[in-house]
Amino acid sequence: MDTTKVFDTLDRRIERLLGRLKQLESENEKLRGDLAAARKAEKDAGESRGTVERLEREQEVVRERLEKLIRSLEAAEEKKS
Repeated sequence: MDTTKVFDTLDRRIERLLGRLKQLESENEKLRGDLAAARKAEKDAGESRGTVERLEREQEVVRERLEKLIRSLEAAEEKKS
């Protein structure tokens, strides 16, 4: 086999491998970005879930206070009657 052909073949293979390496590096960076975005979204979701739970607890406290106030007003109304 001709030495020139061997080196040409090797050069083409190396160029393909380098191209593939660049492509994989690019995909890797994209995946790292996606992973970081997913982690941030997960953290934000956790914080949002905590906020919702806190607001639900506060709403329940307000509901209980309103029910107590309504019962007091109804009892006062009955005393008047």
